[in-house]
Amino acid sequence: MRIPILTIMITINIFKKTIRFDVTCSSDGGGNINRSLEGTVYYNNSNSRIFGADVYLDGDLRAETDKYGEFYISGLNKNSYNLRIKKDGFHDYYEDSLLISEIDDVIVYLVPEDDRTIVSGQISIYNSTGFEGESLNNKLGNFTSLSNITKNRADDEYIENEVIVKYSDSDQVSSLSNSNQVQGLSVSKSMNLGRGELVKYKTPVDKSVEEIIEYFEKQPGVEFAEPNYIAHALAQPNDTEYGLQWGLVSANMEAAWDQQEDSINVSVAVIDSGVIPNHDDLDNNLFNGANFVGGSEEGDPYNFEGTDDPTDKTPKSENGSHGTHVAGVIGALTNNSNGVAGMSWGINIIPVRVLDSDQTGNIYDIAEGIYYAAGSEDIGGVNADILNLSLGTPSASDTLKEAIEFAHNRDKVIIAATGNDGNSSLLYPAKYPEVIAVGAVDKTNKRTDYSNYGSDIDLVAPGGDLNIDNGILSTWGYYEDGTVYTDEYAYMEGTSMAAAHVSGAAALLIQSGVNPVNVENRLKSTAVDLGSSGYDYEYGSGLIDVYGALLNQRLENPYIFAASKSDSTTIRIESDFSQMEDNGEYTLKDDIVGSYYMAVWRDVNDNNNIDAGDYFGITDSRTYFEMESYYTIDIDMYYVTSSSTAAALSVEGIEKLRD
Repeated sequence: MRIPILTIMITINIFKKTIRFDVTCSSDGGGNINRSLEGTVYYNNSNSRIFGADVYLDGDLRAETDKYGEFYISGLNKNSYNLRIKKDGFHDYYEDSLLISEIDDVIVYLVPEDDRTIVSGQISIYNSTGFEGESLNNKLGNFTSLSNITKNRADDEYIENEVIVKYSDSDQVSSLSNSNQVQGLSVSKSMNLGRGELVKYKTPVDKSVEEIIEYFEKQPGVEFAEPNYIAHALAQPNDTEYGLQWGLVSANMEAAWDQQEDSINVSVAVIDSGVIPNHDDLDNNLFNGANFVGGSEEGDPYNFEGTDDPTDKTPKSENGSHGTHVAGVIGALTNNSNGVAGMSWGINIIPVRVLDSDQTGNIYDIAEGIYYAAGSEDIGGVNADILNLSLGTPSASDTLKEAIEFAHNRDKVIIAATGNDGNSSLLYPAKYPEVIAVGAVDKTNKRTDYSNYGSDIDLVAPGGDLNIDNGILSTWGYYEDGTVYTDEYAYMEGTSMAAAHVSGAAALLIQSGVNPVNVENRLKSTAVDLGSSGYDYEYGSGLIDVYGALLNQRLENPYIFAASKSDSTTIRIESDFSQMEDNGEYTLKDDIVGSYYMAVWRDVNDNNNIDAGDYFGITDSRTYFEMESYYTIDIDMYYVTSSSTAAALSVEGIEKLRD
């Protein structure tokens, strides 16, 4: 059906501001009218376009003008709206009961509040140092294309013929053995924890899990009985297109490495699908691995020694080794001129295999892995400093909860992924208060669509988004027909990768002397605030900033000012200053007349000099500023190293920033 179109040209003059409307009304043939509003905002009857103006309809913020002064709003379903346009330094523009069909090419002129020069723009912060040890732009190795996406799982999945029972003491196991045999139960695994015994039973085919749980709940000495819930790895793989490890830059790692390079005295247990052994970028950092899936190599379901083989048996068709990818994010060998860089240059990674070759596991095996990693003497534990759990289940479990509490009571730093369902409820174990719950952001620092959020989230970290950044690059491999394929690299996306970034950050903090019990607070108190001001349910306390965490300070937003260069070693502040907003925008208002550079500076050590550890940026050329004029100028700001040319600059006129 041909869609009828009506075009009207209207010009309206209101309060010395001119708006021209090209109005197009279109119908989809079913009586529904499609309406949109777009336009351009100019400075006071000039050709200068205003960046960062907020556009409100009926009091709701609907758009912001881009660097070209333009905005676009679609999905309008009313005939009229109250229009308001706001920009710092200008009088607000109002238009009540603006009639809208489908509007195109709105032109608005904003009048400044006074006759000062106004400069606005966007600050781009680059955490890159020009670091020469491990080139992040020049990666070696084979980057594999992974195409399958992890599916969301149903709530409360569990293994059909298994139950977990916690006895108050081991004697109760023996006293109930005859009765249990009558029920058709057989012991599959057990853990004597020194404070009771945890037993996994196989149930008969003629009885449901619910019936068996009801039976145990009536028995003396039973603390709890529950299904053996299923958990899943929390990564979503993606194609590969480029080799830049943007996640390290987002986490401010290159600046952090100037403070703390390695974690040689720190151990991280990667409780996951195991690892691919002999990977060039991992092998020297792997220690004391264990396998809790299906019994030990000797076939004894009760024998789990540190020598058990944690080799990941996941084939390429199941997206390969999730655990190897997570381990690489945390601690791939760095500064070795090969492959990828991990968060820490040297670290002890303990691979603990609890997920099977299809990337799923059960609560009993995961609990075993936690007790082992947390140093339970009853099962020959290894006493790791940090437990990384890039896995989750929607089901609350007493078995899992007690294991987490055991690790927490031993001052272990426990880090887990929030989940990849994109909803407002975290998975377990991330939901437990003893755990640092980590959501995912993309390269633009926005929460990814898949990342779970809610009142229990603590932090966010780079997790990747296939539509934005192609995911997180790390070590990888797979197992096929008895052969292990090593020295591979791949991109994955997910809260798994985000959690791994936080585990790497925690390792650097502990190595630097931070007590493990203070790690969570240090990471949260120094995070980059995202979303609503302060803590919020999407980003928690914010994006990890490893540099800020090592310095124990939340890095303040930088200052922007006009500047001159008196010589190659000195800059002078020539204007008032503005501070960057959280979204990277700035607006500077001052009586600026003359030819100046625009500069941005974060004086991290607060010593009034531009030196190593600071952030600084200055435009390549000068702009001639006139009174009563508006300018849009974007500025790039970089981390300053001791070898940077900026590190030799002294600053005059610093009192303008200190007043």
